[in-house]
Amino acid sequence: MQRTITAAMGWRIEVWEQPSGSAASQDAQLVWPDPTGERLRVAVLDGVTPTRGCRSVVGVTGAMYAAAVARLALQRSECALEDCVLAANRHLHDSAIARSRDQAQTCVTAAEVLPDGRVEVVRAGDCDAWGRTDGGWVPLGCGTSLMASVAARWDDWQRQNADVSREERHDAEDGLLGRPDAWTSTAVGRFERPVLRRFRLHAVSELVLASDGARLSEPVLDDLPEWIGGLRGWERERTELRPGAQKVHDDVTVLRLVRARAAHALAA
Repeated sequence: MQRTITAAMGWRIEVWEQPSGSAASQDAQLVWPDPTGERLRVAVLDGVTPTRGCRSVVGVTGAMYAAAVARLALQRSECALEDCVLAANRHLHDSAIARSRDQAQTCVTAAEVLPDGRVEVVRAGDCDAWGRTDGGWVPLGCGTSLMASVAARWDDWQRQNADVSREERHDAEDGLLGRPDAWTSTAVGRFERPVLRRFRLHAVSELVLASDGARLSEPVLDDLPEWIGGLRGWERERTELRPGAQKVHDDVTVLRLVRARAAHALAA
């Protein structure tokens, strides 16, 4: 697991990244201080595993291309956070592609962080965000991005079809999940009109963004380095419990931002 530490605009920033195997990660991350000096924009992106029918662009897989497009769109000073995500969706979505699962697409959770601890978050897909205030951890879009009833049907299908191939899984996924109203938030590029969720939180001392491969939950947030360090072993112990055609490991990207004074207290 690669770990880097930096600082920007009064925040201490840690990044953990690891691909699922020998291939390049389809995750990406962004730490971008706005040139105006008024805000810090951060994001975690998780390229959706491409189907056989998903296009590639100059040799780059659809998932990695989609993540790169969204990451670039977020670096537009003149645009609000949500407008950046919508611009990326317009660029990626191809109306000539019939199956939504064949679109080049990426999950994105992006946050705009102000020096006084105000945070605004936009969620597209199933990357996670948690903010910490004096009252404890607050979820800012976590877990599945499916509607509860749809998630239950999808879980049932996966349990009943544990031995299917990746392509069979993609076919079933499009049949069950191939419409916007199945989702609380949709991956960028999947649908012509994306479904987004928005969150605001004040007095944030710590912010965590993660791709779903990090498998975060509130109990592990206070000991994040240890959890991430033991993640692959935890996954191997549960190999037999994974749903049909789901990867044993997934790409992992985690961002943790801690306000300078809170970071000093943690170090002490």
